[in-house]
Amino acid sequence: MYKMASARNQESKIENSEDDESGKNTTKRSVWKTDDPKVVELGVKHKRMVVAAIDFGTHGSGFALCSKADYLKDRNKIYAHTWNSGSTMTNKAPTTVLIDPNGKDYISFGYDAERMYLDMEPEEQRKHYLFRQFKMKLFNNQELSEKTLLKDITDKELPAVDVFAAVIRYFMEKLQTRSTTGSLYDFTYDDVYWVITVPAIWDLRAKQFMRKAAEKAGLKDSQLSLALEPEAASMYCRTVPVEICTQKDGAKQIASLQAGSKYLVIDLGGGTIDITAHEVLEDGGLKELHQANGGHYGGTCVNDEIMSFFKRLFGAPVMMKVKKNYPGDYLDLMNAIEMKKCSFKTDGGKITLRIPSTLLEAYETETDCKPESVLENTTFEGDVSIKLDKIHLSQTFFKTFFQPSVENVVKIIKDIIDLENMSDVDTLLVVGGYAESPLITHMLKTVFSQKRVVIPTDPSLSVLKGAVIYGFEPEIIASRVCRYTYGIAKRGIWKEGDPISKKLPEKTRKGLHWCDGVFDKHVEVGQVVKIGEFQACKEYTTEKGQEMALLDFYASKEKNPRFVDEPNCVRVGYFVLDLSGNKSEEKVLVSIGVGGTELEVKAMETKTEQVFKSLCNFLP
Repeated sequence: MYKMASARNQESKIENSEDDESGKNTTKRSVWKTDDPKVVELGVKHKRMVVAAIDFGTHGSGFALCSKADYLKDRNKIYAHTWNSGSTMTNKAPTTVLIDPNGKDYISFGYDAERMYLDMEPEEQRKHYLFRQFKMKLFNNQELSEKTLLKDITDKELPAVDVFAAVIRYFMEKLQTRSTTGSLYDFTYDDVYWVITVPAIWDLRAKQFMRKAAEKAGLKDSQLSLALEPEAASMYCRTVPVEICTQKDGAKQIASLQAGSKYLVIDLGGGTIDITAHEVLEDGGLKELHQANGGHYGGTCVNDEIMSFFKRLFGAPVMMKVKKNYPGDYLDLMNAIEMKKCSFKTDGGKITLRIPSTLLEAYETETDCKPESVLENTTFEGDVSIKLDKIHLSQTFFKTFFQPSVENVVKIIKDIIDLENMSDVDTLLVVGGYAESPLITHMLKTVFSQKRVVIPTDPSLSVLKGAVIYGFEPEIIASRVCRYTYGIAKRGIWKEGDPISKKLPEKTRKGLHWCDGVFDKHVEVGQVVKIGEFQACKEYTTEKGQEMALLDFYASKEKNPRFVDEPNCVRVGYFVLDLSGNKSEEKVLVSIGVGGTELEVKAMETKTEQVFKSLCNFLP
């Protein structure tokens, strides 16, 4: 039985109304019509004059905007904010936020946050909160909730939702500052529609968490959409010249991908890589050919490998001591590692990193040895040397830090293009900050030499600018391929072969036994779903006098799970349905929309024809 989310704590017994004696599902379908005025379709519809997008990255974040008037004149007229690193201007700022000692308000973000933190005395640093590269906390986190905590650079904790909200609030206030100074557009807060990018491989719980953080930052739900990162990049890259076409007069010109073109979008981010396959339709729309794939193999994996090397070299206790007592020096070291990673080339010389004096002193104190002696009798000897405050690494040795990441990226791409229906994909569009690494782009062009590898001029801006386009034209994405089988937990007819433990003593009107926890499938993994449409509805029966019903939603990687407690099934959310509480049994029609970035639920009580529509709740 499934308990209802109500003060009365009644039981919600959702039963399929058409299970016959054989246990075969004969559910009624297609009761609603798409032009029914009671039904609100999926999709983003707004009339605001400005679209602002936030590309919330693991390593770097940025924002862009465009007015509707400018967009109608020139779709490429998208303004992307630039950041002063101190020595140059960059497209993104580090995803670093400095929060006051009370843990309530952000003080600064990006380069400013790091500069302010480094200017503080160690005692002040330990009082403040500095969070950096924390986005991956949401990836594959089955325990994610609004109570989930994040550790800062010195392992102090704050609620993760507050930290994410602080960053979103920073961007909102940054944009408001622009509007009041009149430096670009003249608009108010309510004139802006926001789009926040998320990895396509994130689960539904993580996506809802991002929406909760935006709500906490002050964004209204009606003025916010989440855009999938590879889809946003694909929308932007439709305009990127990638091939030579012949005109009617025989002249040659560079053109963007034509109708019928099939390609992979490979979004190489800081934390994750996100890969999907698209086909360009005749009307310019995009059809997804294969569900998003990827994993935690982005650029920060290289950083992790380098930091792991430092821990093996100097010892984890020494590194922890520096991190705790001299967080500014620790931050300096991590930033130096990031710079060397981004600029590394296979045809360069030795790589040199400056070692913080506090790290050298901590090592001497801990081991009573000189740092130079740390390499004696180790496997690093010959590839690594230490002189004064510098560590020198051979090119061959430094390249090994990229190996796990690169190998996984290559494997996932191969797994997709080796599929039978992917054989005619001949173009790889490579975007994301990690795509700026000379090593990984060289590797992709070498391994996939038979494919056309296309890298935009500013690969790190592709997702950001594409998110603005998505804000104006979400209908460009015509269909998606479901990553999971989605269904609702219900009571069904116990069948021969089902576990005896599932058999309930209660019987149906036809004398058959009920069983609990049946997976009632609404959409199947691999199924192509059209954007803006709900799936065919299913009819359920509730008990007499029932005032509320709790629908538990489950996801599975299997095509036809029988029960919701099978190993590959995960409860992903719930939907509370308010009922009329009539004295007779009620029939309820339920349909889900899985075409958007989030799961949407629509239900109608047939007797009153009252329609309920909401996003499914995925956070405990």
